[in-house]
Amino acid sequence: MNLVESILNTLRNKTFNSLGVERDLLQLIQDRDISQAKSMFQNRDAEVSKAILEYNPTTHDVMKRPDKPRKGKAPYKVEKLPRTRQRYINEVELFFLLGKPIKWKNNSDNTEETDEAFKAFNEFLKDIRFDTAMRQGKRLAGAETESAKVYHIYNDNGVPKVKILVIAKSKGYTLRPLFDQYENMIAFGHGYYLNENGKTIEHFDIETPSCMYKCKRGSLGWDVGMIPNPTGKINIIYNRQPKAWDGTQPRCDREEFLDSRTGDTNNYFADPKVKATADVIKSLADPSTVGEVIQLQGKDSSIEYLAPPSYSDMKDSEKKDLNNSILFDSFTPDFSFENMKGMGTLSGEALKRAMTLGYIKRDNLKEIYDILVDREKNLILSIMMNVTHVHLREELSKLKIGHEFAEPFNEDKERIWESLGKLYKDGGISLETLINMLALTDSPEEEINRIRKKIEKNDV
Repeated sequence: MNLVESILNTLRNKTFNSLGVERDLLQLIQDRDISQAKSMFQNRDAEVSKAILEYNPTTHDVMKRPDKPRKGKAPYKVEKLPRTRQRYINEVELFFLLGKPIKWKNNSDNTEETDEAFKAFNEFLKDIRFDTAMRQGKRLAGAETESAKVYHIYNDNGVPKVKILVIAKSKGYTLRPLFDQYENMIAFGHGYYLNENGKTIEHFDIETPSCMYKCKRGSLGWDVGMIPNPTGKINIIYNRQPKAWDGTQPRCDREEFLDSRTGDTNNYFADPKVKATADVIKSLADPSTVGEVIQLQGKDSSIEYLAPPSYSDMKDSEKKDLNNSILFDSFTPDFSFENMKGMGTLSGEALKRAMTLGYIKRDNLKEIYDILVDREKNLILSIMMNVTHVHLREELSKLKIGHEFAEPFNEDKERIWESLGKLYKDGGISLETLINMLALTDSPEEEINRIRKKIEKNDV
């Protein structure tokens, strides 16, 4: 677009906006009025920025404590002792939901017919590092309340490739989803800055099911490039959830201020201090020190060390209550060393009961991430059918894949195997079901045939 066209386009857009002319998103993009188009998307920057400040210990309120002024001396530097409670809570939340990779199952009507497609699906997940990206996206969403995974489709020497890019505000991106009244995503935009020829240029990419628009701010207005979307879906997974420590921030602040004031007290009384009457001080060779032998002359003369104030029961009780309430209110189990010492001998079921808080939160998060994982699975299948595995389109279209979030703690496998073996022996399940449930081999069909041949040989 030349200079004259840019000027005319900018003037036209300003006229439309000043007159209140209504234009939908696609019309705004066609008119290259990207600044106006951005205003149509959801903007959660204020909420996200607040969460980031709370997550970063260097920006906590306790860091703003003013130093205490002293007459004739430099201000007394008070202690500023932030904690990383928010990180701990977020990491525990991540552990319970995605401590182990998501399990995928082939639920197709004919598993033999779709076996090759299902293997290709699992290989695709490994190639794009799905599990790693899933953890990164969940961690960022728990810390900032939102994140996104962009499926970048590109050409590598004539071979179509896919790469996942995890984006969030803390990584320099602005996230702008657009939903309809039924909470269906109809478009997604994300902004970022790139250094081009020594200049920092603003970019804003918009994706719809039909097209991908690459927008770049020019000297006058925006330059817009359009690329057809080969998948027919928005190639972005948007994660949105409450911050992991939601509702506990005031108590986290209180705990940090208590710790800091206690640190000030310890600093003040760290060096021994002596209280003495004036006549005793005059009798010392060096008034700034206490001699090995001190002579008291008057009956009212005295000298004694000042003992630091003891930690009050009220303060100790408040510290303990803050610790318990922060964890309880955020549904976070206590994994401290002291608490875990007594759990070393617990069985799998007993350990689960002890960690009930974590499982409650895990089930609540499933309401969010179960839908997201299902949508991401559909997006991956669409990418495979239309871009990377076109030769398997028919098999992939018949593929029905289920998923489940893996158990965070190691299961008592020996007990499970014993129960399944007894169930098979009593005729409660078939050999096929037994082998699939045990999940000890990557080729269950071959294992089943081998066992059957061995059984037939023994019968003969």
